Amino acid sequence: MAVEVGAVFGTNLVWREKEEKWHQDCVGTKKKQGTSVMCWGMISWDWKGPFHVWSAETKEEKDKAKKEIGEWNARCEEKEEIQNQQWKATEEFKLLKERELREAKEQRAAAVERGE
Repeated sequence: MAVEVGAVFGTNLVWREKEEKWHQDCVGTKKKQGTSVMCWGMISWDWKGPFHVWSAETKEEKDKAKKEIGEWNARCEEKEEIQNQQWKATEEFKLLKERELREAKEQRAAAVERGE
């Protein structure tokens, strides 16, 4: 669940007669650009997760976050590579790959037979 307060989403249209131009029911509010607040939370059946409210970041905080995210992504890529190597070394992977290649070969042969 995400709720953003302080942002304008889309266009608000109002049907009115010409003489109702300044009628209180037909005048929309004008929103000045200001600070918006982003809130995130989680709700599930019989359970509520954490609720976070983010404030604006400084340039230093953004730079620090970019650096930390880059480092985290690098660690994840290393871990992913190790896990892929382990998976490709299993018998199950070899059997799946053989089946995949066999099915592809059969599909090519069927396409050639159909004249495609």
